This record gives sequence, structure tokens and C-alpha cells, in this order.
Amino acid sequence: MLRSLTAGILLAFAGSRANVARTILSCAGIVVGVGALIIVVTAGDLGQRYATAESEANAGRAATMEVTSFSAVTDMAAYEEDIARAGAEKVSLSQMPAQSAVFRNGDETLDYVDLTAVDVSMAEIRRINILQGRWFTEADLGSQAPVLVVNQALGDIIGDSTEIQMGTDRWIDVRVVGVSQGSAFDGDWYSAYLLRSPITEEMIFGPTWDAEAGGMSPGESELGVTHVALLDPADSAAEDMDNGEEFTERLSSAKWRWSADGRPDLMIYRADYAEQTQELIDIMSWGLIGIAAITLTTGLLGVLNVGLVTVRERRRELATYRALGASRFTLFVAVVMEAVVVAVVAGLIALLLSFALVAVAGAVIGNFVALPPDIAMVVPPSAVLVGLGSAAFVGLLAGIIPAIRALRASVVAGLRE
Repeated sequence: MLRSLTAGILLAFAGSRANVARTILSCAGIVVGVGALIIVVTAGDLGQRYATAESEANAGRAATMEVTSFSAVTDMAAYEEDIARAGAEKVSLSQMPAQSAVFRNGDETLDYVDLTAVDVSMAEIRRINILQGRWFTEADLGSQAPVLVVNQALGDIIGDSTEIQMGTDRWIDVRVVGVSQGSAFDGDWYSAYLLRSPITEEMIFGPTWDAEAGGMSPGESELGVTHVALLDPADSAAEDMDNGEEFTERLSSAKWRWSADGRPDLMIYRADYAEQTQELIDIMSWGLIGIAAITLTTGLLGVLNVGLVTVRERRRELATYRALGASRFTLFVAVVMEAVVVAVVAGLIALLLSFALVAVAGAVIGNFVALPPDIAMVVPPSAVLVGLGSAAFVGLLAGIIPAIRALRASVVAGLRE
């Protein structure tokens, strides 16, 4: 059998080389079909990565809960420790400061900058795409000046200036350590992340902040305190999309540790939209795959038609092989493998054309859409495997019917032609 298989493969290559025009004709439909399939898989992969990145940048990674306490948190460390005990793998403050600050860059004053106070861990909960500089580090907690990461719009205004100040009743110098890519919520607004540190806590929580107690004075603060918490997506609390009841129950179990009145007013809900994003991606992927499948089927029919015509034209040649001692299995393999060889060659051509098209499209799209720094428009390995695998499978299917017809043909009748 191995000998017959080898002989069949050699005859297939010989037939392909001897009938170049027929081979090119067979390739055309497969090139279009496989190329469409590769582009579809590439587009789906890019769309999924881009949609996931946008979702993570705007609302947080999968299973991000937003936790707000409307009663005074008298012990912030205990409160955040209990958020972690309730199931959060990462916890960060996500708080608008109690007092809005005005920024000054040299002689230019920026009347409104949207500030969000965060911890270092925010970068592990929400995707932060840093364009220049860096994100906060633990070393920044010891800074004697407020530390900021500004968005792109504000970064363009600041430029390379190091004389940045902010203030309410007085001006204080600030350190800008990085510029982040703007999110969908930014638009052209100026926004910045402010690192929570010992010198910024009173600025963030207002005059009721008690530095010695590490919390707010009980009964005196009407300011809600907001955190974001990243849970394990498999956690049952993460599946509670609407009002976070399970997570609320977990967190409230030790309320005496951080709530003076013992009756904390909590609002907890899942902030990310990873599941909705995945549903849209799945719908888009199935639609694109359907279109590619139709195109690929057209290519299959083209190869099948050419294969049937080829068998009819080569009846004498195939009969001669049989008369010279070639087995039926050898001829079957030869006809099938010829179709497979043609399809795989077409698949390789389609792959090369797809690489070129994606490279050109990436250069063009990059001028109109700002992709995240870690997301490049490339043909993924999955598209290569799907494209070449589909090409070989289509060739195999398209070769079986002509091969069966070739075996049924009479040797005597073939030699008489």
C-alpha cells in the first residue's frame, strides 16, 4: 500500500506539471475562497483583540466590580482588606477628589481637568495603554509631590514642560510620570490619574479625613468612596451582573470593622461589559465565517468541475497506467492528490496575497484608527492553519468524485480512444 501511495503522489505531481493551464484554472477559485477565509479569520482576530482592549480600557477587565460606600469608612485599610476577602483578587481606589483642582502649566491655566484618584494596582484591573513615560510604581508613594499620569489630550498641552502645578486655595508642584492613551470616555477632555499617597489623601477625601485613624470621621462625610475590584470570572459573585447582591453580602459580613454606624450603605455592580462584547464578537465571527464558507464552496465546485473534465480527457492516459500494472488504489491516490496539490498551491498563493493585503490595510487603517500599542494588524497563526487546512480539505473533497469515476472507467474503452 505504501508503494501504491507513493506512486500515486508522484503521478499527481507529474499530472499537475503536465497540465499547467488546467492547474491555474483550478487554482483561481481556491485562491479566492481560501484568501477570503484567511482575511475573515484575521479580521475576526483583530476585532476580538481590539474590542477586548477597548472594553478593558473603558470599563475594566472581565469580572470588574465597582464598589461604592455612601457611609463614612472609618478604617480604609480594613475596608479594602474586606473587599479582598469578599473575593477580589485586585483592589484599587477609583475616586474623584472631594475638591476639584485647577492646573497651571507655566502662564497657562487649565480650568477643568477630570481627576481620578487610583492606586498602583489600577493598571492590573483596567487596561492602561502608556504612550510616554510609565505607570505608577510603589516608589511613587513616597513622593513629596502629587504624582500624575495624564491622558493624551492633556499630555499634548503639557508637552515636555516640568513646571506643572495644581491647586485649589494654593498652588503645589506635581510630577507627571506618564501619558496614557485616551479612552472612549475622554473625548477631547483633559483627564488624569492621581496616585493615592499620604500627601494626597486629604485632597482626595476632603477635610473629614483623619490621617491618624486612616479613615473618615464618622458621621461627618457625605462623600461616597468608590473602589474597583477584579474578581475571578468563575466566581459566582461575578455572575451577578445587576446589583452585586452576593458580593454585597460578603462585604457586609464584617461591616463593624470599618463602618461606625454598623449599617453601611453600599452600591455594588459589575462594571465591565466583557460578556456583551464577546456576544457581539461571536455574532460577527459567525457571519464572516458564513460568507467565507460560501466563497470556499464556490472554489470547491470549481475544482470539482475541472477534475471531472480532467478525468474525461485523461481516460486514455489512465487506462495506459492500468495496462502497465498500476493498481486501482494508485490511480485513486493520483487523481485525489492532484486535486489536493492544486488546492494547497492555491492556498499558499492565497496566504501570500493575504499577508500583503493585511500589511497594506494595516498601514492605511493606522492613519485613521489609533490601535492600542500592543495590538498589531497581522495574519494570526490560526488564520494560516485554517487557510491551508481548508485548502487541503477542499482539494480532498474535490478529488474523490473524479477519482471514483476514473476507477469505474473501462480499461479497454480507454485504450481504444
